[in-house]
Amino acid sequence: MAGSLEEGQKLHAKFTDGEFYPAIVEQVSTSKNRSKAPVKVYFVGHDGSHWKAVADLKSKHLPKSAEPKAKAGAKAKAGAKAKAKAKAKVKIEKVWDYSGLEKGMKVQAHAEDAGKSGYFPAEVVAVSNDKKKIKAPVKVHYIGYTAASDEWLGADRLRSKAIKEKKGDAKEGHTFSMPQAAKKLLLVKPKITPPLDKGFRPVVLGKRAYMEATKECTDKLEWALIRADGVGRYSMPVFDEKSRDLPASIYLAGVLIQEMIWQRSGHELQLCGPARVTKALQKAFAKGGQYEYEVMSMPNVCGTPEVPFTVTIVEEGGLAAAKDTPQVCGKAASGCRLAFDLGKSDIKTVAVKDGEVVYSKETEWDVTNVDPDYHFKAIVDALLLAKATLPRVDAVGGSATGTVSGANEATWCDIFPNVPADVYKAKVVDIFIRMAKEVAGDVPLKVINDGEVTALAAVQKLGGKGKILGISMGSSEGGGYANEDGNLNGWINEMCYIRLDLNPRAPTDPWTKGCHTGISHMYLGQRGATKLAAKGGVEVPDNMKYPHKDMCTITHENHAHVLKLIQKDMADPEKEPKCREIYETVGVYLGYGLGQYCEFYKIDHVMILGRVSKGKGGDLMLETAKKVLEEEFPDDCKHIEFHTADDHFKAVGQCIAAAALPTIKKK
Repeated sequence: MAGSLEEGQKLHAKFTDGEFYPAIVEQVSTSKNRSKAPVKVYFVGHDGSHWKAVADLKSKHLPKSAEPKAKAGAKAKAGAKAKAKAKAKVKIEKVWDYSGLEKGMKVQAHAEDAGKSGYFPAEVVAVSNDKKKIKAPVKVHYIGYTAASDEWLGADRLRSKAIKEKKGDAKEGHTFSMPQAAKKLLLVKPKITPPLDKGFRPVVLGKRAYMEATKECTDKLEWALIRADGVGRYSMPVFDEKSRDLPASIYLAGVLIQEMIWQRSGHELQLCGPARVTKALQKAFAKGGQYEYEVMSMPNVCGTPEVPFTVTIVEEGGLAAAKDTPQVCGKAASGCRLAFDLGKSDIKTVAVKDGEVVYSKETEWDVTNVDPDYHFKAIVDALLLAKATLPRVDAVGGSATGTVSGANEATWCDIFPNVPADVYKAKVVDIFIRMAKEVAGDVPLKVINDGEVTALAAVQKLGGKGKILGISMGSSEGGGYANEDGNLNGWINEMCYIRLDLNPRAPTDPWTKGCHTGISHMYLGQRGATKLAAKGGVEVPDNMKYPHKDMCTITHENHAHVLKLIQKDMADPEKEPKCREIYETVGVYLGYGLGQYCEFYKIDHVMILGRVSKGKGGDLMLETAKKVLEEEFPDDCKHIEFHTADDHFKAVGQCIAAAALPTIKKK
């Protein structure tokens, strides 16, 4: 019977919980060894594949079971009794997913009428995310009755296929489910599937499918994201407010607003569009909402922790106008200069004399240390070693993850994640200023975001060319962009927080503490590789096999160790054939990530730095990414040129570029 199935066919397959879910045929085997389970499938939106017996599949391509109805009925009855006994022994509190319900949807609701109880026709009025209504989050209106009879109900009194039971493998802390309308439209399988992550569903493809589906829609949502020195603007079509697909519009808008927030930062979000859309987003970008992490982070990112992030709904024509403030930085490292690059695993330092590097070193440090004096001493000690190789110091340049103000203040830097807020304000905000003075006295200082330095490093390496996106694939993803003039665009470019994967079962990350899934932290830094190590055949200690709890903290030591094991296997001819799938998978991530970035950055060149890009594996990763651009984005991204450098430049390239940042005053 399995012979009637073909690769790529859609069907329903039984999962481990005994329920049938949408799946796709990956392989049909004729081997005798596979006679009991000859069909290999993967569940839509989920990672991993499973061999299934024909009895565990439902498809119009399979002949109906010849089992007598009486026998089947007896089996069903016996099964029901067994389930009833099991329930009697252990009462399990079920958790329900109501995200498939939408306003206006018809349901059956249990009520009493004239002393008789039963299920009556009703329609959904509202679905609440309020924790106080967790037992009864659905407001219904009984058809044919007045609004006075409306009730808030839970799954115990509702019948609807749109209500699903949340399974035990749901992501801890991931409260907000993806609506069915969004799943149906946005979960698009890529042409090039990552060999070790078949559930990967790129944001850029979901957005492409959405734009095609809404091309005839007349309603639109517009927003303005306001920051101290600029305004980001965007507009997208949305489904009609009465459409059952409207939740897909709201969901995607949230993803895109989050993306802009981490590209540019902002202290206020202005929304303009249909009321159902703007009100839902206003709630999502509030404390307790889906994007609470962004709401609580932005005041610190903007350097105004006492001013809360606000969301306002404005009338048409009331949005703030788009604005950018490009920044010009030094590009020539004349004289004697010190520079540092503060990463999440190590401190990189260089000494430069008239454009030539005379000293460079990487020093490991513990970014999780709560004592700011530890951080201050570690950086100063590393710089003093570099200083000893120069006759004098004319300037100090530097880079760090997070937000650095124009006055060289560490406004919001996640390399000091455990320093208490009050201590951070007192001892970390001015840490770069104090350490430069400690090492070199009163000399010019310029510190910027590490991603921006990556872009400037690329400008230097490519002889002054512009439209360059620099990506450092180290402990995380550092990103930066230099425009056609080789200058910075004034954005924060914290790409590591941008969502790349819409798969509802995509990994969470330790920074947002489970608030989000699928963000770039877990794809384009070393965690993108280390989470795949065991799947790629690399022998790693049990506590370093993702998702062991030791691999799900903000510390990076374990990941750095596992990456070294991956690189070692990649150099072993016997282990390379399997290990290469790790780099091919990350290459697919990179390709679709670049396809996504291309909308907001005019890219002619991409410079890839960081430890993940080192060696033979790094080359394979770039080849795979280029293939993705050619096949998925031939019109928009095929022209992009990839650039790398020697391993030494990959390791300290940002630091060298940072040395050129300060302008030395002529005497």
